[in-house]
Amino acid sequence: MLLNLNKSSWANSLKLDDYTDQQAKNVESLKSLAKLSGQYNKWIQDETKKSTEEFLVASVGKMNPKTHLGKETDEALVENVMNSLGTMLNTVVF
Repeated sequence: MLLNLNKSSWANSLKLDDYTDQQAKNVESLKSLAKLSGQYNKWIQDETKKSTEEFLVASVGKMNPKTHLGKETDEALVENVMNSLGTMLNTVVF
């Protein structure tokens, strides 16, 4: 019985964030996407100036903006789609 105390129920995923909080998250996400896009553009320009081996050696230990850009985009899409679906579901059911 105590094991179920902190267990999340299936209804927790139906709870929606406040719309102002969601908008703030979207604004922060877009700022992050803009910053990562600029870094990725610089990354591509550096890649075209150097040979493959030089670029691989120079990029060791550095953040790859392409992967972070993809991850941030996926997270923003999933969050917004789930919020939209939850809103639609709540309007139909309740």
